[in-house]
Amino acid sequence: MLLMDSSTKISFNRCIRDGDLVIVYERHDTMKAVKVCENSVLQNRFGVFKHSDWIGKPFGSKVFSNK
Repeated sequence: MLLMDSSTKISFNRCIRDGDLVIVYERHDTMKAVKVCENSVLQNRFGVFKHSDWIGKPFGSKVFSNK
């Protein structure tokens, strides 16, 4: 039997942490993988998204830009 560390297990109950990989859906047909870093931002035509705003939110959360 393989033992797993439950703190690293991905689940929908776990919140986003610094260093996690998240999938960002920009539109219904456009998505990208982004590694979350405390001081980084994602900038696209929809606005500026601070990674620090994502940290602490559950996976699957909707986030909004500065616009």
